Amino acid sequence: MQDFIDDDPGYLAWLAANPSGFVLNSYRQPSRAYLMLHRATCRSISTLPTSGSTWTKDYRKICGRREELESYARGNVGGDLHPCGLCL
Repeated sequence: MQDFIDDDPGYLAWLAANPSGFVLNSYRQPSRAYLMLHRATCRSISTLPTSGSTWTKDYRKICGRREELESYARGNVGGDLHPCGLCL
């Protein structure tokens, strides 16, 4: 599992190297209110953001296997992941 904050090059490299992986998109300080799960190939987290030119400035990207991300959400944030409506 890898955590990306203020590291767009690292995040984009992870996406390219792990097309079958998953991404937990959340606020910089993860909250139960927003724990969105995406496939690494989802266009909403892999193409240029409409709200700006960065992926990891305003939002945190935690990347890994789905099971790891589910466990992280429950254990560290106390919430459940919400599947993206586009890719899951």
